[in-house]
Amino acid sequence: MFKRTIIASAVLLATSTAWAASTGNQATVNQAQSGNTATINQVVGSVDNKANIDQAGNDNTAVTTQKNTGQSDADTRQVGDRNRGYILQQGDTNLSTASIDTKGNDNFADVIQQFENGGAVAGVVQDGDRNDAKIKQDNGDGADSRITQISDGNQAVINNQISDFARASVQQLEGGAHQADVTQTAADGANAEVVQRGESNITKVLQATGNYDYAPAEGTSAVVTQSGSLNNADVTQYDSANVATIEQSGTRGEVVTLQQGSDAGNGNGLLAKQSGTGEFADLTQDGNRNRIETDQQGTGNDALINQTGDDNKAVVNQLASSTDGAVTIDQVGNDNYANAVQQAGSGNTIDIDQNGTGNQVASARDGEGKGAWTWGSDNQLVVAQKGTDNWAYADASHSESVVKVSQDGELNNAKVESYLGSENKLTVTQNGAEHEANVYVNAGVGGGRNTVDVVQNESFNTANVTVLGSDNHAYVYQGSGSN
Repeated sequence: MFKRTIIASAVLLATSTAWAASTGNQATVNQAQSGNTATINQVVGSVDNKANIDQAGNDNTAVTTQKNTGQSDADTRQVGDRNRGYILQQGDTNLSTASIDTKGNDNFADVIQQFENGGAVAGVVQDGDRNDAKIKQDNGDGADSRITQISDGNQAVINNQISDFARASVQQLEGGAHQADVTQTAADGANAEVVQRGESNITKVLQATGNYDYAPAEGTSAVVTQSGSLNNADVTQYDSANVATIEQSGTRGEVVTLQQGSDAGNGNGLLAKQSGTGEFADLTQDGNRNRIETDQQGTGNDALINQTGDDNKAVVNQLASSTDGAVTIDQVGNDNYANAVQQAGSGNTIDIDQNGTGNQVASARDGEGKGAWTWGSDNQLVVAQKGTDNWAYADASHSESVVKVSQDGELNNAKVESYLGSENKLTVTQNGAEHEANVYVNAGVGGGRNTVDVVQNESFNTANVTVLGSDNHAYVYQGSGSN
């Protein structure tokens, strides 16, 4: 097979031991045959250089090296199978750009912008099967990296290190089994965005702020959007003031997030939205004044939330005729707030466990209604609070549902209600002094056979029970002391 190799270099030799500075060099290589190799080197104290490689055919290799070349451009375009591309911009490459565009199968692209590359831009576009793209930006504030892959089996990796306010974007638009991996470390104010379409896609995002105690940390943000089935989104954020938003549509998607701050994670926020069947969300925060919001629409969805710290907020909505859904909220700390709603379904469970002082299970912080609420039949709702001055509102409407509220401590308040149903069982257990329990059951027309049990131990407790309907049962037990 005919093979042609072209090597283009733009370098100037000043002495036997040093390279001379140069400016405004331009190197262009065009090849139209298979098996070609193109290499361009632009080095040493040069500015405003341009390197362009355009290859059409199979088995091509293109390498561009620009060192100490500020405001320079490198552009590689390859059309064909099994192409490889590599661009290195290293050392004082501020405001430089690197671009690789490959079309075909089995292509590889790698862009490295390293050392003092502030404001640098790197982009890779691939259209074909089994492509692999990597971008690394090191020590470049305000750097911008973008990878777009169209087809199946592609992989994308972006690494921003010591790059404050870096921006990373990955789009994988067709096929499936894509994998996107974005890492932004020592990168205050960094932003990561991933969009995946298809099935069995995986996204991993790791973000860590930190200025080594030289200045306050600026928060990062991550946005992940996945459409299709069997997708997985894993977002981990360290340090403070981070925000993560994950949206999934399809079936059996999974969201796993962790926010953990060295400064108690002040001001972190998580938002997870899932629509489909068999979705799973595992959301964890460690710190103060954090916020988690989750929306799941469909059947068989599962939301697991764990917050450790003060002033946390957890809100979960399972809507659109939720069936066989499960919500688990575990909060440890002071002044936590939880709200969970399951609407128009059956076989759902809500389990809320709070430890501390001033916790609330309510519709809004410092509010009352619909803190934990199920609408439908055969649902189960469990709220457990340990501490002082806690508030819990639980509501199970329609039939054959179970509500259990337990409070240990002092000065706690429980409000439990059930509307328009039969054979519901409502239980309130309060251990300690100066608690208040309010239970209201209205079976409506034709409803009845509901059971209410209120148990209060120790002193100065108050129980108010109202039951409307037929064949209902109400039992109140108050223990020692003056109740």
